Amino acid sequence: MLCRRVSLDELHPALGGGAPETGLDIYCRGRTGLLADDGARWAVLILPGGGYERIAPAEGEPVALAFLAAGIQAFVLSYSVLPALWPRQFLEGAAALAWMRANAPELGFRPDRVAVCGFSAGGHLAGCLAGGYAEPLLNERLGLTPEQVRPDAAILGYPVVHEARYLDPLGGAEVLRPDRRVGPGHPPAFLWATVGDATVPVENTLDYAHALRARQVPFELHLFQDGPHAMGLADRESARDGAHYNAHAAAWHPLCIDWLKGRG
Repeated sequence: MLCRRVSLDELHPALGGGAPETGLDIYCRGRTGLLADDGARWAVLILPGGGYERIAPAEGEPVALAFLAAGIQAFVLSYSVLPALWPRQFLEGAAALAWMRANAPELGFRPDRVAVCGFSAGGHLAGCLAGGYAEPLLNERLGLTPEQVRPDAAILGYPVVHEARYLDPLGGAEVLRPDRRVGPGHPPAFLWATVGDATVPVENTLDYAHALRARQVPFELHLFQDGPHAMGLADRESARDGAHYNAHAAAWHPLCIDWLKGRG
């Protein structure tokens, strides 16, 4: 397994070095002559949550290893958090997607099979990338085209969509709503959340699903009755305590794997 970190300035020189804890962690299977080593794998860019104040570890490496076990090359972006303001996080996510696509042959996946997967605040960032890949800002600041940046699939777990307490500190809740970015070319989406989430209410996920439906974007939605916020995989590998372990809600990940592999 290839496991290393790529710094932000390696992703794109315009990003500079960033804070020491930022960067893109790579979890990829090497080529060993197996049937699956044909370069046709999917890859997923994982964006952990943390309210844009920190990067939640339970939504990073454990998720990457679960995708890797399913034959999907995995990447975890530790993006900038507050006091860094928007669009810094958006630029970093876009640069990571473009870097992955440019290096796809070397890393064993197809450049047209690049998904983004975000949780909570990371789900917000994933939604903004899925719907905002053609924003002129990306070409003005980074010289990137929509073809380089657009995810081929979007996976959002209990995403922040319109919670002002998370979005206002970045620069304003209304302008940063990912459901307002849904339009032509938005990639197919997989959404999941728990009805019991008291931190980011399920209405955030439902409003995003409504926006996808209104614009005829293909999507799959799974709601689980029980479980608090920030469940990650909802299994023992990512649960920080017993409340975050829910074997029923953990079904989201195998369902997601089936859905993602069905895209190609």
